Amino acid sequence: MFKTFRLFWLPCLCAILLTGCRLAPREATASPDPRTGPNLVIFFAEDGATRRTARAIARMTGGDLFDIGGKTPLPAPLGYDTFFVGGSLTEGQVAAPVADFLARTDFIDGRVIPFWTSWEETGDLNGEFEILIRGGRFLRGGGFRFQKWVRAGEIKGMVETWAAAPLAELELRQAAGGDMAEDMAKLFSAAYPERLGPAVFEDGEWTLEMDGKRWYFAQGRFLPREDAARPEEFRPLYLYRYALEDRDDPNPWQPLANQILSRRLSSGSYRGRLSPTPGARRSPFYETLWQTRSREEAFSQQQRITFLGWSVRIHRDIVAPLNRAEARIAALAENDPEIQGWIKSLDSISGWNWRNIAGSENRSFHAYGAAVDLLMKPQPGKETYWQWTAAKGIDWRSVPQENRQNPPSAVIRAFEEQGFIWGGRWPWYDTMHFEYHPELLIFGTGRGTGGSV
Repeated sequence: MFKTFRLFWLPCLCAILLTGCRLAPREATASPDPRTGPNLVIFFAEDGATRRTARAIARMTGGDLFDIGGKTPLPAPLGYDTFFVGGSLTEGQVAAPVADFLARTDFIDGRVIPFWTSWEETGDLNGEFEILIRGGRFLRGGGFRFQKWVRAGEIKGMVETWAAAPLAELELRQAAGGDMAEDMAKLFSAAYPERLGPAVFEDGEWTLEMDGKRWYFAQGRFLPREDAARPEEFRPLYLYRYALEDRDDPNPWQPLANQILSRRLSSGSYRGRLSPTPGARRSPFYETLWQTRSREEAFSQQQRITFLGWSVRIHRDIVAPLNRAEARIAALAENDPEIQGWIKSLDSISGWNWRNIAGSENRSFHAYGAAVDLLMKPQPGKETYWQWTAAKGIDWRSVPQENRQNPPSAVIRAFEEQGFIWGGRWPWYDTMHFEYHPELLIFGTGRGTGGSV
């Protein structure tokens, strides 16, 4: 009887001991700094090792679990800062369900960390994985591979390595002015690649290079080194949530925004964090960007083109996007009587005009040659520009959209797809006005709160 008892319990005891060696304990042995943010552990369990590893990572990081092969829908990626993505390897290859999941998922600027379970030695999968991910940022140093038995110490080491990366990033952001500094440098670099170099962290600040000179982000302004120490003397960049409304198709700028802007900035309010200093000087950034620091210099940058049959003088840097917008409008007009009628109703098209915004000391984008006005022939009961409406003694704020002289929505979209914003989306409406502002289109799709004319 004793022999039978021994034969029965000995395998069970061995299994318990082996399980304890390969599984992380239920109690967390690592406590990452809460500033690392929420995380989601995503896995496809072809074998028990992957499932055990995923659960152990979730326990130690306080993360949520998502099974790719399960029936529960994926949680909203915007709610997480880090994504652990794992599966088992067969002959050194990523499982097809994992690759398919990566191909259709946008991680929206989150950190993406792969982990693999494998019973064999495999090559370096970091390069393949980095190509597969969309929208996220691959953790520097690559993924983690667990061979044979999954031990608690290995999971703990992985968690500590992961926690160090976001904390180092946090320190970097704080040193450079927080999330805003890096995001703004990336934003303008992506918006004006012909004029600005890539965003670079240099001298403890996020910077951009323009015309061989480095510009530093300082409290909402891009300034040259000699001015960056006293940013309060200059007006901050005027950014706001430009609203891409009336669209029945995806926002073409959203993928780029997902790549370069942090979720914390994208979901917050930029304008609310900065306020102009009374008496502050106009920032030299835009005037340098457009090479329009004087009327003479601005004129030298202009080029006369024909647009929708009208001769117009505009900045040479917007000739190409304006030509693309014209080609799109012409193609749409072939089968759209509304657009055909709008083109015939145009009374004038104007571009470069050296002046300030009405009632302001800020330069109009017309002074740069980066704006065009497409004025329609007057129509009874239709309003075009808020100041013209006010001059008639009409409360311009009470004029509904149907009483404004708006271009067809397809025309507005054609401009927006090429980097132009439309003044008709401003509360202080200017329905004839389009200006080249790709940074606003990338910045976000929240409701616009103002504009320049």
